[in-house]
Amino acid sequence: MIIDIHGHLGNINFAPFWQADAKKLEEHLEKSGVDKLCVSSSRSIMYDVMEGNRELAEALETTDKLLGYVTVNPLFPESFDDLKYLDNPKFIGVKVHPDYHGYNLASTDAQKFLDKVAAQTKLMLFHVSCMPGTGFSDTAVVAKFASEHPDNNIVMAHMAGIFQNSNYPYFPNLQGLEIVAKFSCNNIYVDTAHYLMYVYPGVMEKMVEIIGPDHIVFGTDCPLQGHMQMKFAIEIIRDLAIPDSEKEKILFGNSFKLIKPER
Repeated sequence: MIIDIHGHLGNINFAPFWQADAKKLEEHLEKSGVDKLCVSSSRSIMYDVMEGNRELAEALETTDKLLGYVTVNPLFPESFDDLKYLDNPKFIGVKVHPDYHGYNLASTDAQKFLDKVAAQTKLMLFHVSCMPGTGFSDTAVVAKFASEHPDNNIVMAHMAGIFQNSNYPYFPNLQGLEIVAKFSCNNIYVDTAHYLMYVYPGVMEKMVEIIGPDHIVFGTDCPLQGHMQMKFAIEIIRDLAIPDSEKEKILFGNSFKLIKPER
């Protein structure tokens, strides 16, 4: 079995080629060989938080392949009320996306809001800044949050913020993973949802070296990555020079532990 911990329902960046309803996401899963996809609402991230959560709740009723995250935004405190969806076993946790929502994760108000959210869920998926011009969701701030909430499982997206320096575009920056290792929190997991994992040879090897296979979960950002890219990501993990048991942890076992209490 393969579980993809990081995907989206709807239209990412309003681009038609990244549009995916539940049926389209199921097609990506079938073609890529992925069994389950954990998704947040693109509408919630990019436009209307509560409308997107409602839309996602409706979509989850039509499929057994998808599981959901409730998206929250401290700039709209009423989004806290949408944690009611966590009563639905198809919702597994909460998605936090400071970069697109436009607030700094380090702000006191954001921290107070997310402290309240953490008390209502065991699993939180944080977008971590990985694109030029962003930086509202810093790896160290997410890691600190995780250290302060040891009873929560925290997933950092995008390889903990791996990025390219525009002056040295041939070398991906891995300091986010190094920060994760420094905090050494058992409740931190990092997903693989980043194209640099297959653009540059050795990125996955370094990820395993820095934080170890027990803290890596498979994620693709589907449908931003289509089924062919998803297959390629799987093959890169399967090609790692590590025991098969550790590959299975990355592709399935670690994520299964995170969602199992709700299944």
